[in-house]
Amino acid sequence: MGEERGGVSVVVAVALVALLGFAALVIDVGALYAERAELQSGTDAAALAVAQDCAGGNCGDATATAKSLADQNAKDGAASVDAPVFPTSNSVRVRATTLDGNTGAGSLALSFAPVLGIDEATVAAVSTASWGSPAGGPAMLPLAFAPCVFDLNGGVQVIQTHGTSSTPSCTSTSPSGATLPGGFSWLDSSTGACESHMDIDDNAFSDPGNNIPSECTGVFEPSLVGQTLILPLYDDTSGTGSGATYHVSGWVAFKIHGWRFPGNSLNNNSIEGAKCVGSCNGLIGEFIEFTDLSGDFTLGGPNLGVTVVALTE
Repeated sequence: MGEERGGVSVVVAVALVALLGFAALVIDVGALYAERAELQSGTDAAALAVAQDCAGGNCGDATATAKSLADQNAKDGAASVDAPVFPTSNSVRVRATTLDGNTGAGSLALSFAPVLGIDEATVAAVSTASWGSPAGGPAMLPLAFAPCVFDLNGGVQVIQTHGTSSTPSCTSTSPSGATLPGGFSWLDSSTGACESHMDIDDNAFSDPGNNIPSECTGVFEPSLVGQTLILPLYDDTSGTGSGATYHVSGWVAFKIHGWRFPGNSLNNNSIEGAKCVGSCNGLIGEFIEFTDLSGDFTLGGPNLGVTVVALTE
């Protein structure tokens, strides 16, 4: 009987080690995954913040910025952050590793893994962000305009969807929709949403007519005033009506002050020098320099005042 008890004790001891091993896998590995997720959130935020500073022309103290964002995303308020590295002239890489905010240790103390001879562990995360001019993405309104109406220094103005009366400088082959029979700068949206996805050198199809497309009627409301929209420019056109296309050449940012379309107008006469009356239909606002952090745009287009900041790794 005593030998049997001894045998049971051995089995229990072995089983206990196995149970502790499973506990180590479940609890300690879970803690390491959670730690790495915090670090990844921190390096993502840090890389985007540094990239945004650099996109504005001054990277500032990139190490301090990265450290601050990484710490803010750690539950214990601490992370070990390497000095950011700049792999190219328009990208930054941030790496962070474990730092115990209570003890200052560069590793995470484990709860059950020590039974397997593993007392602590360190995890790391790396993020890379890039900045530059957009090449492709969503037109935040399905509208396109000609380069001859674009002027970062032009102040508040009316950009008409047809005709050139408010843009006498338009002398290109495609002045703001006037050269397309049936075309009023509206673009066809195949998604059913009030936007149109495209890349530079794409031929965006026209949505004929001067009225606001049905998918956009709910967008033109007072909350649109003050918003900045990224819209495509075109440098050539072809065809007529629904078969017409606009050749996309770049992206610009336009801050909305108002608009006038059949049956829907707002802020039409409140800004001096930016009137849209009579047969005029279009947007009232101004071209501005703008940095986009949405991650919806790809990089590689011409610099027309819009800068895109996005995680690339």
